[in-house]
Amino acid sequence: MGRRALDGGADVDLLADIQWHPEAQCWVLPLRLRANTEGSTIPEWTPWHVLVDASYPLGDIDVHPSKQGGIEETRPHQNLNRRGPETRPWRDGKLCLQTGLAALGLRARDEEPLDAASRLGWHVARAREWLEAAARGRLLPNGAPFELPALPHMDSTQVVFREDAESLATWERIEETQGWVELAPLPGNPRVFAATAFYTIDGRWLFSFEWGDLLRRVHKRRRFRVPWLRCRQIPVLPPYAPPVLWTELEAAAHQLEWSLRDALHGLATRLRDGERHLCLLGFPIPETQGAPSARLHWWAMRLPRFAYRDIAPRGFRRTEQNYWRHDQAVMFQRSLPIDWIRTDNWAPSDLRSRGALPEALRGRWVALLGAGSLGSSVAELLVRGGVSRLVILDGDDLEAGNLVRHSLDLGSVRYSKAHALAARLRNLNPDLRAQSFRQTLRVGGLPLPELVGQCETIIDCTASDEVIEVLGRLSPSVSCHFFSASFGVGARRLLCFNAMGDRFPSDAYWAQAQEWIRRDHEEIRRTVLPREGVGCWHPVFPARSDDVVLAAAIAVKSLVAAVTERPAARLDVYERDEQGVCFRGVRHVSLHDSHAAP
Repeated sequence: MGRRALDGGADVDLLADIQWHPEAQCWVLPLRLRANTEGSTIPEWTPWHVLVDASYPLGDIDVHPSKQGGIEETRPHQNLNRRGPETRPWRDGKLCLQTGLAALGLRARDEEPLDAASRLGWHVARAREWLEAAARGRLLPNGAPFELPALPHMDSTQVVFREDAESLATWERIEETQGWVELAPLPGNPRVFAATAFYTIDGRWLFSFEWGDLLRRVHKRRRFRVPWLRCRQIPVLPPYAPPVLWTELEAAAHQLEWSLRDALHGLATRLRDGERHLCLLGFPIPETQGAPSARLHWWAMRLPRFAYRDIAPRGFRRTEQNYWRHDQAVMFQRSLPIDWIRTDNWAPSDLRSRGALPEALRGRWVALLGAGSLGSSVAELLVRGGVSRLVILDGDDLEAGNLVRHSLDLGSVRYSKAHALAARLRNLNPDLRAQSFRQTLRVGGLPLPELVGQCETIIDCTASDEVIEVLGRLSPSVSCHFFSASFGVGARRLLCFNAMGDRFPSDAYWAQAQEWIRRDHEEIRRTVLPREGVGCWHPVFPARSDDVVLAAAIAVKSLVAAVTERPAARLDVYERDEQGVCFRGVRHVSLHDSHAAP
């Protein structure tokens, strides 16, 4: 049906019927497209191969240039257009034709039809639009998000960095165009290496990235230095192809009036050790097309093994001059391919682009009192949302029974909840700096860590009356946002108290929460509490993990709202709305409309 819908089109010429390709495991339709490409190097008619998933009208539809007479250059919104395997009549340069909503994985029925008669034709029409935009140089119009060309990556190694507008300003003051960058392996993940500090070619420190505890604690013996190079623009081949051979990178560098050979020679003299080394290549990029540069971006490559001892030109003396002759012959005369390594910017703005808490909360030091089930879930949501300065206090060790609703795992049983939670959270956010203390806030207890008094947000998840009293006596060195969250039996009800000021208003808390606490006590008396273990009767608090996570999410939303509204002292109460086993949502309630028994 999809192919028949193309019959008779004035701008589509079917070259053969659709057929199954056993190697690619998809249907393939060869055709020619006519587009208005007058005034460009693109012919009016161009051949293409359309690859259609076996589950059509569902599945992927990919449009590739044909090897015979198809376009050979790589342009924006297109994969690297190499020839690809000889067994296939199409090139690798798949066009990017998905619309915005479809690319996000959202339902986009209005943008892209999913019926059999229309979907194939929609992609063919989009390919024609791509051709006409390419002919007019409009694939990357001013104001469109900046797009990097797609590099081929040969292995799973990744180098990450932390570049933003502030670091670009630093780079603009630096005259050096090459030097050394220190890399640290990501703890627990040997495939990822983070750039931590940059040095000149003679070893003088330039500047460092401000990572969190996870990378700051990597031992010096595990860190290593590799070379970096910097050029003034992104090195690409027209129209928009990334260099994949050293000769191509040299040609792209020549367009930028940059001598690649001179830069490499300066590195080779220091890297003649028989090993292959990583190298970072940096250049400034904008946020949108046509805009000023916003940050530096880095590509990473694996350098070839430079001449060293027995790796040298035969018949020549082992001198630096002869070594360099050998290196140039290998890299440029033999068209040696570049082994590109995947890179990624781990600046906070990039990592949080999918969703972040308000800057007013992310930029604060936050103290968490209580690392139990509710506290651990709240902490995880805050850290994933971008909070990067955290102090955790809890005097208890983790027990196996806690795991039914705690964010930690068996590896932390019999360890301090505070220390174990801090260690887990460091693996969620590379910017996190977390301090943990194995102590509880209590009258006459251990002195409060000085750092807690410097926190601008103090969160109480202990459900302890004594902690409320101690908070009321606390005198922080800065004006604070106080937040207390606790839930009732089965986590059916959640109490969220927000207050701003120099001291926690414990009297206001008790005045607003007293009746709710009394109702919770009445419910507990009517509830058969489960026990933990045998021996002395030890009741435990009943609440499922999904109820705790739901309560934590509501608590964070209450906290975020208070950051904006800044209430003097306010208690918000939320209840699950359930009818039997049917969950209908969560309600914000007051004393007069709660269904709880008095």
